[in-house]
Amino acid sequence: MQRLSFALLVILGASGCEPPYNTWDARESFPVLANKGAVVPLAPVPLALKVMTWNVKYGAGRIDFWFDLWGDRTEMTLTEVEHNMQGLYALINEVQPDILLTNEIEVGSHRSAYYDMVAGVLANTDLRWAAYTPTWQSRFVPSEGVGRMNMGNCIFSRYPILENERIAQGDRSDQDPLTRAFYLHRAIGRAVIDAGGRELAVYSVHTEAYDQDRTNARQQQQILELVRAESLPVLLGGDLNALPPGTVKFSGFNDEHPSAKGTNFEQPPYSTDDLVPFYDELREAIDLARYGTTEAQQERYYTHSVIGEDTIGANGVPGFWNRRLDYLFVRPPDAWVQGSTDVLQRPGDAGITQKPIDLSDHCPVVGTWEVAP
Repeated sequence: MQRLSFALLVILGASGCEPPYNTWDARESFPVLANKGAVVPLAPVPLALKVMTWNVKYGAGRIDFWFDLWGDRTEMTLTEVEHNMQGLYALINEVQPDILLTNEIEVGSHRSAYYDMVAGVLANTDLRWAAYTPTWQSRFVPSEGVGRMNMGNCIFSRYPILENERIAQGDRSDQDPLTRAFYLHRAIGRAVIDAGGRELAVYSVHTEAYDQDRTNARQQQQILELVRAESLPVLLGGDLNALPPGTVKFSGFNDEHPSAKGTNFEQPPYSTDDLVPFYDELREAIDLARYGTTEAQQERYYTHSVIGEDTIGANGVPGFWNRRLDYLFVRPPDAWVQGSTDVLQRPGDAGITQKPIDLSDHCPVVGTWEVAP
């Protein structure tokens, strides 16, 4: 993404009144979307809500894009996107979450054929309210055929969303100014949900992936400080691009293409200490005792693989989930209903029939959030 071409400078000069890329305030309100005539369901008493977090890979399924280095695709056809989204909808409908947190969801991007994925989820599932917050809005990015981009985080809910707020995160400092302007601007989505008269704060997060300057760690610290200051019961979920404390395997992943070495897409070193404060202060869907201390125990809870089962990876074996990057946290005294949490890696997990490895480069994490009285 740092190889922005000379053509981009032309765009800067010729874009007229419409800015070539968007910028936002530190904290900014965004509209809440709702299906017309949505009926508010009765909230259970005591309050327990099924929740799910999922990085949906902009509806690309297992299409290999240029920046992953396993393929050379830069865009999809509408037919491809519609097919891939049907699989996402089917899995969501099998899980039936009350609250769904999504990363890398797009509403009008060139690479995903300008498909509105937020509207698609509202139309094809039982989720009726949506709080979308953009993280990447550019009128036109000529580098590698990216084109128009509108991608972000979205919180979906069966219950009314009262507020939708975008909270900016610090940008990387290891990029030149032009690249930084047209690059992702990571942000936290905060929604307030009314579930049976109880107001709940839901945070959707997606921190930096390829930084060499510890941007990810600084973004995590900001998230933790926000959760500490939150006055409402908190659900925090998303792709933190970080490994759980005590992770055994933290390098040599099968899905890291050998040619990534020395490029902008070389995976930075993982620190297994960064998330320690989250586990100390919050309750994660898969606690560390369950996560285990050996690779054989931990691999059951991995959530990410750049490549799917049809690709032979760098280590000579087919792709499958190879590290954990996606999380669900609640803050005590809230807890998880015993036996409700899981990572949906394959058909059969939590009763699903869909095959998550074919639907995205991340699989969902689910659980039932027990809100304290």
